[in-house]
Amino acid sequence: MVNLAQCKIRMVCLDLDGTLFTPQKKVSERSRKAIVACLDRGIEVILVTGRPYLFARGVALSIDPRVDVIGYVGNYRSIRSQAEGTPIARETALEILRLLQHEHVWMQAKTFHHIYGNALNLIRPDYQKVTRNNPAQERIEVHSWTDPLRKIQESSDPVYKIIALGGLKVKKLTQQLSSLPGIKVYSYAKTNLEITSDQHDKGTAIRCAAKQLSIPLNQVLGVGDSLNDIEMLEVCGVKAAMGNASSMLKTKADIITGTNAQDGVAQLLEQLV
Repeated sequence: MVNLAQCKIRMVCLDLDGTLFTPQKKVSERSRKAIVACLDRGIEVILVTGRPYLFARGVALSIDPRVDVIGYVGNYRSIRSQAEGTPIARETALEILRLLQHEHVWMQAKTFHHIYGNALNLIRPDYQKVTRNNPAQERIEVHSWTDPLRKIQESSDPVYKIIALGGLKVKKLTQQLSSLPGIKVYSYAKTNLEITSDQHDKGTAIRCAAKQLSIPLNQVLGVGDSLNDIEMLEVCGVKAAMGNASSMLKTKADIITGTNAQDGVAQLLEQLV
C-alpha cells in the first residue's frame, strides 16, 4: 500500500462524477478545503472529466480560481490559461448523429457553448446552474430539440462529444460506430455510449499538462471511479480509486480511498497537507 505522506506529489488529477462529486452532485466543504490547502502548498489541482469544459470550469471556479480543467475526456484542456481542444471531425460527427437518429435513440451533441438533444429536460438545471456564475462568454446553453442533427448542420460550432442512450441497441450501435474513423467510444452501464475524438483521452491530456508544468508523472496523483479513468491512472505515478469505483479500476489502483459519499477525495488530499 502506498503511503501518500511519503510521496512527493506535485499535481493532483480529480475526476468529477463519482469521485469529487458527492452522490448529490456537489463538492463537499471538506473536499473544497482540502483542495485549497493543496493549492496553498504549491500542489497543482486539475479537474479531469468527461463533462464539457465550461461545466468543469464552473465547478473549478466554485472551489478556487487556481484549479485548472481538462474536459471532454481529455479533448479540451486549459492549463495556466493555455487552452487546446480537439473536436470530432465535422463530417464524422454528422454521420454519427445520422446513425443515432436512424436508430431512434436519445442523444446529445455537445459543442463548446451549447448542448443539443432530443430529451434534455433532466440535465438542463445541472448545466445551467453550474455555469450561470461563469463569465458571460463561459456559459453553457442547453437546447431541447427534436432534431439535434439539424441544429448541428446549421451551426458552425465543432462538436466535442456525443452521447447516446442506446438501451438494448448499444451493442448494435457500437458495431456500427466502429467503422467510423477518428473517434473513441466509451460504454457505461451497458446502456450509454459516449463518443469523442480519439486524439486524446484523460491520460494523454494529463501527460501534456504535466509536461507544460514541468512535473514528472511519478509525482502526479490520479483519482477516479469509472472506466474512462483507466487511461488517467495508467499515466499517473500514484493511482487512487474511490471506494465506489468499478472493480476493474480498483485492480489498477495503488490506493483505495473512501466512497464519494464518505469524502474519499478529502481523505486522500488531507494526507498531502
